[in-house]
Amino acid sequence: MLPKLLSESTGEKHLLLGNEAIVRGALEAGVGFISCYPGTPSSEVPDTFYSLSPYGNFYFEYSVNEKVALEVGGGASLGGTPTLVTMKHVGLNVAADPLMSICYVGTPGGLVILNADDPGAHSSQNEQDNRYYCRQAGIPCLEPATAQEAKDMIREAFEISIKHEHPVMVRTTTRLNHLRQPVEFGPLSTETHKTEFSKNPQRFVLIPAVARNRHPALLENLSKLREEAEDSQWNKTNGDGKAGIICSGVTRSYLKDVLKDEDWESKFGVLELGITYPLPENLITSFVKKFDKIIVMEELEPVLENDIRSLVQKLGINTQIVGKDTMFPRTGEYSTRMIRDG
Repeated sequence: MLPKLLSESTGEKHLLLGNEAIVRGALEAGVGFISCYPGTPSSEVPDTFYSLSPYGNFYFEYSVNEKVALEVGGGASLGGTPTLVTMKHVGLNVAADPLMSICYVGTPGGLVILNADDPGAHSSQNEQDNRYYCRQAGIPCLEPATAQEAKDMIREAFEISIKHEHPVMVRTTTRLNHLRQPVEFGPLSTETHKTEFSKNPQRFVLIPAVARNRHPALLENLSKLREEAEDSQWNKTNGDGKAGIICSGVTRSYLKDVLKDEDWESKFGVLELGITYPLPENLITSFVKKFDKIIVMEELEPVLENDIRSLVQKLGINTQIVGKDTMFPRTGEYSTRMIRDG
């Protein structure tokens, strides 16, 4: 009997761990190569692939460290294979060297990096926020808020990566990785993975003369991705009121609970950002202009808050932006209580 994550019955609902939902999403996307260095809160993703490996149409390996995991994953993608590389947040420090280069080279087969941040340091030596890496390397960032979104976003991350031949990061947090929710299955991919490599030294060999040309190509890719973010299903507005709220990640789920429980849904306009880099600047601008005050809710660093402040200042919009400076901390996990009090 096949494991439930390999079920071909579209429309079925199963109670899944967030990390299991991520596995299902990758399978629906047709992942052909998975590499990892296991680290909590991401560990159940590779462990689940390992348990499925006797039945699935993919290759899986535990790598000796995160740098090697990203390098072999990058090689698989260069060969034309849809690839998933998983690690926890501090693991991306180890993999930072190939990360910066692979964003220049690109990923013809598609490459999705699952990065699991750990607000609250439940199982980690720090609370670093790896959305900064996305901005430094030039890599799109998707942030799911539910198990269903985790599955669907992973699948779409592959679609984006394959279309643009560019790596994509899906940033999760401990609460998202380890929650359990019902998840509706989509169809499994029927693609057969044929590894083909097209030799192109002017793209794939990053000597300085090549790197100088690849940097503009990276920026052009990001410009296209920013345009697509404007119309993405993951960036959406709802509600109206005297103040606006912009939120990302699992904070979006907490906020929905608070607004419903307190009957505040008519008091606030909400902009949910599922794609947090590149920023949909036009969508944010039109939303911000509706309000005198904008509250930004995001776990850990004021990444979105600072980006939005910069955008508002550049455009001369007279809207007050508040968040980490007055209402919310830069440490630990958020909660419904914290958001209600704020």
